[in-house]
Amino acid sequence: MKIYNLQFTPILSRVLDKVGTIYKKIALILLLIVGCLLFVSTPLGVQAQSVDLLWQGETYVPPFYQGRSLWSNQSRITFFAMTQGLGNPANLYYKWTKNGTVLGNINGVGKNTLSFTDSILSRPQIIRVDILSGENAVLASASVFAAPESPILDVYENNPLYGFMFHRGVDREYRFRDKETTFTAFPLFFSVSGRADNTISYEWRTNNGDVETKNSVTYRAPDNVAGASQIQVSASNKEKILQSGGKNFLIQFGKNNEQ
Repeated sequence: MKIYNLQFTPILSRVLDKVGTIYKKIALILLLIVGCLLFVSTPLGVQAQSVDLLWQGETYVPPFYQGRSLWSNQSRITFFAMTQGLGNPANLYYKWTKNGTVLGNINGVGKNTLSFTDSILSRPQIIRVDILSGENAVLASASVFAAPESPILDVYENNPLYGFMFHRGVDREYRFRDKETTFTAFPLFFSVSGRADNTISYEWRTNNGDVETKNSVTYRAPDNVAGASQIQVSASNKEKILQSGGKNFLIQFGKNNEQ
């Protein structure tokens, strides 16, 4: 493999050989000055003018939930316009469009957010934002497609020592590790302030007909018996008929199921 050394071009070498030592120094100084001027004048810090359109549903998620709050049926959603290279966001003019219709009452200087509540028809939405100059020229624009999701219901063990076991949600099957276990339902993407909100109604059912209407329920394994019990839990929003969710899982208990 050949190794190449960096050298002056032949033309520059011949020119420098013809001048005296003083002229060589002057030429090198001039080259340094020109290089510095070019470096300083290069717009390294200039950012491209752009806008990103982000959104988040105003719905409930449990603590330590890995993800954002989704927009669900009959819930509220907020869009955020995040600008780059356009100056102070409070001084920019924002033009919002929803499904091709310009929202005149929402547009204006500094209005970088858009919020609305999903109707009972629950339709997808295409939202667009344009950043306009003083001459109504479009400086940057972005659009996003958003569709409401159905709320879901998650169930977690409420351990007396460690609290809610958020790292291990209850799936289709749960094996008793102790004589009794407390389960708690978490209504994800409901328009509520928390799992214990009064607008949420719960119902827990077992295959033997027992019914519980609290947010949490404790089940105890029978003594000296091995078997299983089917659990059905549901949650619904009393004020929003489209917000409901449910979960079914099997509890296994007894010596044959101990780990």
